[in-house]
Amino acid sequence: MSWYNDPLLKNSRHILIKDVQRNMMIGAYEHEKSAAQPVVINVELFINTKNEGDDLGNAYNYDEVIETIDGILSEGHICLQETLVDLIAERLLRNPLLIAVVVRSEKTQAYPGVKSAGVEIFKVRHDR
Repeated sequence: MSWYNDPLLKNSRHILIKDVQRNMMIGAYEHEKSAAQPVVINVELFINTKNEGDDLGNAYNYDEVIETIDGILSEGHICLQETLVDLIAERLLRNPLLIAVVVRSEKTQAYPGVKSAGVEIFKVRHDR
Protein backbone atom coordinates (compact mmCIF):
# COMPACT_ATOMS: atom_id res chain seq x y z
CA MET A 1 0.00 0.00 0.00
CA SER A 2 2.25 2.75 -1.25
CA TRP A 3 -0.37 5.41 -0.55
CA TYR A 4 0.89 5.48 3.04
CA ASN A 5 3.98 7.22 1.70
CA ASP A 6 2.15 9.79 -0.41
CA PRO A 7 2.47 13.20 1.31
CA LEU A 8 -0.99 14.23 0.08
CA LEU A 9 -2.62 11.23 1.79
CA LYS A 10 -0.33 10.71 4.75
CA ASN A 11 -2.48 12.53 7.32
CA SER A 12 -5.86 11.71 5.83
CA ARG A 13 -8.47 9.42 7.31
CA HIS A 14 -8.86 6.15 5.44
CA ILE A 15 -12.49 5.00 5.41
CA LEU A 16 -13.51 1.57 4.09
CA ILE A 17 -16.91 0.58 2.76
CA LYS A 18 -16.60 -3.15 2.04
CA ASP A 19 -18.54 -5.66 0.01
CA VAL A 20 -21.54 -3.64 -1.13
CA GLN A 21 -23.54 -6.39 -2.86
CA ARG A 22 -25.94 -5.43 -5.62
CA ASN A 23 -27.65 -7.09 -8.56
CA MET A 24 -27.28 -4.79 -11.52
CA MET A 25 -27.53 -4.56 -15.26
CA ILE A 26 -23.91 -4.68 -16.40
CA GLY A 27 -22.02 -6.22 -19.28
CA ALA A 28 -21.15 -5.70 -22.92
CA TYR A 29 -22.21 -9.13 -24.17
CA GLU A 30 -25.74 -9.74 -25.42
CA HIS A 31 -26.48 -12.37 -22.76
CA GLU A 32 -25.56 -9.79 -20.08
CA LYS A 33 -28.12 -7.28 -21.32
CA SER A 34 -31.20 -9.32 -20.46
CA ALA A 35 -30.74 -10.01 -16.74
CA ALA A 36 -29.14 -8.43 -13.71
CA GLN A 37 -26.00 -10.04 -12.34
CA PRO A 38 -24.36 -9.89 -8.90
CA VAL A 39 -21.63 -7.34 -8.36
CA VAL A 40 -19.57 -6.59 -5.25
CA ILE A 41 -18.30 -3.02 -4.86
CA ASN A 42 -15.61 -1.87 -2.44
CA VAL A 43 -14.73 1.75 -1.78
CA GLU A 44 -11.80 3.28 0.08
CA LEU A 45 -12.00 6.98 0.86
CA PHE A 46 -9.18 9.30 1.85
CA ILE A 47 -10.75 12.15 3.77
CA ASN A 48 -9.36 15.52 4.80
CA THR A 49 -10.86 15.83 8.25
CA LYS A 50 -9.35 17.01 11.48
CA ASN A 51 -12.05 18.78 13.41
CA GLU A 52 -15.03 16.44 13.61
CA GLY A 53 -15.57 17.19 17.30
CA ASP A 54 -17.53 13.93 17.55
CA ASP A 55 -20.24 15.54 15.38
CA LEU A 56 -21.49 13.86 12.20
CA GLY A 57 -22.17 17.29 10.74
CA ASN A 58 -18.42 17.91 10.70
CA ALA A 59 -17.44 14.45 9.39
CA TYR A 60 -17.80 12.53 6.16
CA ASN A 61 -21.13 10.69 6.13
CA TYR A 62 -20.65 7.09 4.93
CA ASP A 63 -24.25 7.07 3.66
CA GLU A 64 -23.00 9.11 0.71
CA VAL A 65 -21.15 6.08 -0.68
CA ILE A 66 -24.21 3.82 -0.67
CA GLU A 67 -26.45 6.57 -2.04
CA THR A 68 -23.96 7.29 -4.83
CA ILE A 69 -23.69 3.63 -5.82
CA ASP A 70 -27.46 3.10 -5.76
CA GLY A 71 -28.04 6.31 -7.71
CA ILE A 72 -25.68 5.22 -10.48
CA LEU A 73 -27.19 1.72 -10.62
CA SER A 74 -30.69 3.20 -10.92
CA GLU A 75 -29.68 5.01 -14.12
CA GLY A 76 -29.75 1.80 -16.15
CA HIS A 77 -27.47 -0.64 -17.96
CA ILE A 78 -23.71 -0.10 -17.86
CA CYS A 79 -21.58 -2.02 -20.34
CA LEU A 80 -18.20 -1.95 -18.62
CA GLN A 81 -17.02 -2.26 -15.04
CA GLU A 82 -14.46 0.40 -15.98
CA THR A 83 -17.36 2.81 -16.58
CA LEU A 84 -18.98 1.84 -13.29
CA VAL A 85 -15.89 2.49 -11.16
CA ASP A 86 -15.17 5.75 -13.00
CA LEU A 87 -18.70 7.04 -12.37
CA ILE A 88 -18.61 6.13 -8.68
CA ALA A 89 -15.17 7.68 -8.16
CA GLU A 90 -16.01 10.88 -10.03
CA ARG A 91 -19.26 11.44 -8.16
CA LEU A 92 -17.76 10.73 -4.76
CA LEU A 93 -14.89 13.15 -5.45
CA ARG A 94 -17.40 15.99 -5.79
CA ASN A 95 -17.46 16.09 -1.99
CA PRO A 96 -14.83 18.65 -0.91
CA LEU A 97 -13.77 16.51 2.08
CA LEU A 98 -12.44 13.78 -0.22
CA ILE A 99 -8.80 13.79 -1.25
CA ALA A 100 -8.77 10.48 -3.11
CA VAL A 101 -10.82 7.34 -3.63
CA VAL A 102 -10.29 3.70 -4.59
CA VAL A 103 -13.28 1.96 -6.16
CA ARG A 104 -13.32 -1.76 -6.98
CA SER A 105 -16.06 -3.66 -8.81
CA GLU A 106 -16.21 -7.44 -9.08
CA LYS A 107 -18.66 -9.50 -11.11
CA THR A 108 -19.02 -12.68 -9.07
CA GLN A 109 -20.59 -14.86 -11.76
CA ALA A 110 -18.65 -13.70 -14.82
CA TYR A 111 -16.86 -17.01 -15.42
CA PRO A 112 -17.46 -20.57 -14.23
CA GLY A 113 -14.92 -21.65 -11.63
CA VAL A 114 -13.71 -18.07 -11.05
CA LYS A 115 -14.51 -16.27 -7.79
CA SER A 116 -14.76 -12.89 -9.50
CA ALA A 117 -13.61 -10.70 -12.37
CA GLY A 118 -13.08 -7.09 -11.50
CA VAL A 119 -11.52 -3.72 -12.03
CA GLU A 120 -10.18 -1.09 -9.63
CA ILE A 121 -9.42 2.61 -9.99
CA PHE A 122 -7.53 5.04 -7.75
CA LYS A 123 -8.39 8.71 -8.32
CA VAL A 124 -7.07 11.82 -6.64
CA ARG A 125 -8.66 15.26 -6.62
CA HIS A 126 -6.61 17.65 -8.71
CA ASP A 127 -7.96 20.89 -7.30
CA ARG A 128 -5.94 20.84 -4.07
